[in-house]
Amino acid sequence: MIETDFSLTHPDSLKVSCTIRLPAGKQKLNPIIVGHGFRGFKDWGFFPYLCKHLSNAGFAVVSFNHALSGISNNLLEIDDIESFSKNSTTQELLDWRLVMDNLLWGDFPYIERLRLNALGIVGHSRGGSYGILFSRQIVQIQSIVTWGAIKTFERFDSATCQQWKREGILRIGSTKQGRPLELKVKALEDLENNLDQLDVIQAIRQLSIPALILHGRNDKVVSLSEAKQLWKCSDQKLSAFHIIEGSGHTFHTQHPLVITSPALKEAVDKTISWFKNTLSSKKYL
Repeated sequence: MIETDFSLTHPDSLKVSCTIRLPAGKQKLNPIIVGHGFRGFKDWGFFPYLCKHLSNAGFAVVSFNHALSGISNNLLEIDDIESFSKNSTTQELLDWRLVMDNLLWGDFPYIERLRLNALGIVGHSRGGSYGILFSRQIVQIQSIVTWGAIKTFERFDSATCQQWKREGILRIGSTKQGRPLELKVKALEDLENNLDQLDVIQAIRQLSIPALILHGRNDKVVSLSEAKQLWKCSDQKLSAFHIIEGSGHTFHTQHPLVITSPALKEAVDKTISWFKNTLSSKKYL
């Protein structure tokens, strides 16, 4: 397996760090884009495991960090809390667009080996929901798998949003060293001003490609009811809904990943099988 790190640069000089993994050889491969969720990053926990298994199954797999994910010198931990505090859905949409545009324009490593007319997306949590949004827009995306996807980007109640606006910042957790993780109010303002671009339910209603909605039965971060609504709104002739019994939001794994879990293996196996059936079986000129 070939594994190469590279970066893409926004016009404002913000960088999106990426990793591409693909089997050695000369054969043409379907690309699969892997998107992380909130407070995630491409080297978190199960993502390298997922990417390597997808690559070993015969796909070219691209994972990336959002430009303001807070990953800087330490690739395995959020260490740039100032950068993290400036993140927003607007920026993350721009990050997804940068990755997709560079890939489809052919400005990408190993481009000669990539089949650009049939891409796949797998995204975890809000990464899955971004995948749904972009799958509606980009015809080259031919299949998608969501892991624990959210049905809406509105995650905070009214009282929290009012406090956020009053104080100008919202604390949403801390790093392993106990440093506070905060988001500036611009994240809330961007969300409120762009809800039409972030309408996941409307997007999945308009999808005309195969979609696998995968969710842990005991997910306490994103409830199973959100997955059920996504499934209800999808084209059920093209899509599938799979519940992993006894599993939570991260499939009984932690960061760093030391041992895999049966739930993670099930999620990976279902994902590989889905893409083999919906991407690898397509005919090419």
